[in-house]
Amino acid sequence: MEPTVPTATTATTNGTGKGKKSQRPRAVKTQLQNAHFAIVLEAARTVTGIFNAHGLSCAVFGSLASKLYGCARCPKDVDLLVSQDPVYDTSSDSESSDSTSGKRATLDAGQLKDLVLRSNSRNFYLKMPRDPSAEYRILWYRTRYQGPECKVDILIPGTMHLPHLRPERVLVIDTIPVVPFSLLLYHKLQGWDDHCQAEEPYKKQKQHQDAGDIRRLMALKHLIEGLRQTKSQDEELFSEEFWALTVERVKRYCEIFQDRVEDWKLLGFETS
Repeated sequence: MEPTVPTATTATTNGTGKGKKSQRPRAVKTQLQNAHFAIVLEAARTVTGIFNAHGLSCAVFGSLASKLYGCARCPKDVDLLVSQDPVYDTSSDSESSDSTSGKRATLDAGQLKDLVLRSNSRNFYLKMPRDPSAEYRILWYRTRYQGPECKVDILIPGTMHLPHLRPERVLVIDTIPVVPFSLLLYHKLQGWDDHCQAEEPYKKQKQHQDAGDIRRLMALKHLIEGLRQTKSQDEELFSEEFWALTVERVKRYCEIFQDRVEDWKLLGFETS
């Protein structure tokens, strides 16, 4: 059943008769967030189901993964890492098929989006990105035509230092495949650092949301305790380059948020 999205009055009249923008009541805001979260969950389950049906391993990361691990912030969209072996299917009915072997080659992000659209054109469609000159298109999920929607970002290993994730490393939370917690945390730190250094104002502003997400992830004590017990680099998840960048990012983060220094030290990082 499609979630009901409530509406709220956004303007009131003050004593002078002039319109005045009002804040949504907390209950209405919570109801709106819950309705959108239901759509995000539906999008995640639908797209991961498509990839699983085609023999592709995938896992969500970003804000949705944070929410599933226990953070409070409502995610706006789905970030999905799709891993695939060089050959994942022996059928030969696709434009990506290898004509000599009859086996399908690795698909790029655009081809993966096409696969989703071919599998479910009722709920998925493409939108233009913010930059109209960009060659790529953004995948969106909607419950119905002109109905509630959310963005679905599909990424492949190698993009933003994301690893090839074996199915054995994927966790399932509430029927949704999720990346390991360490991968989520250190990539959230990467996002914070990238947004700190961004030139575009709308990207730079996101650093504050990232910082809040990192605090919430670090507050998940039972998961952080698991990282404290290892303290070593997971070479399957993190390349040497990414790990070296992470070490420097932790120092920059602790320089700004000095109340977090001890938390990172307990994870085995140098903070200055």
